[in-house]
Amino acid sequence: MLLWIATFLLAIALIIALMVLARERTTHSQIVQRLEESRDRRKRKALNYNLKLRAVSETSGAAIVMVDTLGTVVHANTTAEEMFDIAEGEMVGRPLIQCTLSNDLVQFALETAKRGKKACRDLAMPGPGPRILRVSVFVFEVGLSGKKEVLLVIVDITELRRLETIRRDFVANVSHELRTPLTSIRAMAETLQDGAMDNKEVADRFLETIIRESDRLTRISEDLLVLADATSNAPDKEDFELATLINLVLDRLRPMAKERQVVLEAHLLGHIPVRANQDQIDQVLSNLVDNAIKYTSPGGKVFVEAKIEPDTIAVFVRDTGIGILEEDLPRIFERFYRVDKARSRASGGTGLGLSIVKNVIEAHGGEVTVASEFNHGSTFGFTLPKVTS
Repeated sequence: MLLWIATFLLAIALIIALMVLARERTTHSQIVQRLEESRDRRKRKALNYNLKLRAVSETSGAAIVMVDTLGTVVHANTTAEEMFDIAEGEMVGRPLIQCTLSNDLVQFALETAKRGKKACRDLAMPGPGPRILRVSVFVFEVGLSGKKEVLLVIVDITELRRLETIRRDFVANVSHELRTPLTSIRAMAETLQDGAMDNKEVADRFLETIIRESDRLTRISEDLLVLADATSNAPDKEDFELATLINLVLDRLRPMAKERQVVLEAHLLGHIPVRANQDQIDQVLSNLVDNAIKYTSPGGKVFVEAKIEPDTIAVFVRDTGIGILEEDLPRIFERFYRVDKARSRASGGTGLGLSIVKNVIEAHGGEVTVASEFNHGSTFGFTLPKVTS
């Protein structure tokens, strides 16, 4: 009897143990399954984060670089690779200093990381072509580990700075160019008001000066309007014969050339069709030929040539005048820049003619060139797109 009871109790204990073991196995399997599901969720979340990061960084238009607190790159978009001239995929894993060659940029990023705050600064980059970069730095923690990474958003503002400088110089130059004739007009008018009107000789001379300076103001304002239109609006194009237009311009300026004893000639093909804004091209030709006549000594020659090249229409205005110094050539198309300031003002120039030429031709998709040797004349050329049927 006792043996039977002992066997029964042992059997019950064995069943209970098997049940507990089965439950533990089930619990363990559930735990493993949950861990695997959690790991899969983290992988999907990380993949989704990386996809979003890459999508944002590749479409932002800015160079985006992520580095750790030691300055090693952990992410870089295509714009960053292009900005620092590094092959695709070669930035990641390299020190930031090797990629940018800028100690200032690296120090700025790491110092910002230590402070743990965002910051923005404009930095001059080294190299043969100086650049100005606007660098914004953001510091954030990765996951739950508390590990910090540094996000750099970099925009090249070199061209923006250049345009700002041009704008400031332009405003200053306009103010100066307007102030000079206005000062003369006011001084003459006040002198006349104070009694000079009673002296006919003085009054006539002063009135001539007032009219001359008023005409100068008119020319400046007209040239400014032409320049503004050329830089702001696409040209309204029409088909016309370039050779005919050149002959019209030369006929209009021939009396001036005769007065200055300058020979004016042209070499033109019979048929040079172009599609452009005729009024603007007229202004370009007038400015170039007018300048050539003014800066050519008596007995000299101004020669205009136009020809059809394989891909473009090319026009050249050559003279045997005083020429241009080599150091002045890079700047002659700047607004209000004058090689010979005294002579330019005496001849009635506004300092905007060549700038108008450059902006009009570039707005038409062409290019402007200049070649000159001091005391041996100059050659100004421009191209226009060839008309395709």
